Amino acid sequence: MSPSRSAATPAPRLRHVGEPLPVKGFSHICVRVSEMESSLGFYRDVLGFDIVFDVELSGPSLEQVTGEPDAAGRMVGGLLGRTCVELLEIHSSGPPPARTEGPVLGYTNISLSVDNLDAAHLELAGRSANPGPEVEIGGVRMFFVQDPDGTPIEIIEYPNGATNSAQLWRGL
Repeated sequence: MSPSRSAATPAPRLRHVGEPLPVKGFSHICVRVSEMESSLGFYRDVLGFDIVFDVELSGPSLEQVTGEPDAAGRMVGGLLGRTCVELLEIHSSGPPPARTEGPVLGYTNISLSVDNLDAAHLELAGRSANPGPEVEIGGVRMFFVQDPDGTPIEIIEYPNGATNSAQLWRGL
């Protein structure tokens, strides 16, 4: 039996053998939240999160996935635009995962596209969501806002009516 890898140990490099994994599409993104009701207030009432399901979770499988003993909680899934987002609130007998400050490797933010960045900025400011300053990088305009737990959410406007990076770069 091999020892388990720590979170700080990088995964081994994979060799290309045969065909790549036949990915059908993007499934969802899961955001861990500390308190579901305040998070729902933000995601639903401020960002337009359309709730699809709301389930209670517990048991050995959840403990395995979270790495936390006695894990139990609630998951609310819904749509932001056409992307499925799952909000996950977990309580356990162990400490929650450590949070890092500043840029990290791996997941950095959720990005939501809008038609009019200036109007979105004004709307979020009017809802006391404290949007950051608008910036432009390579012709793409954006700003960041944080959910109640400080998770960064990028609000982005692509040029020429694009709604995502693939449309911008490939015209898809």
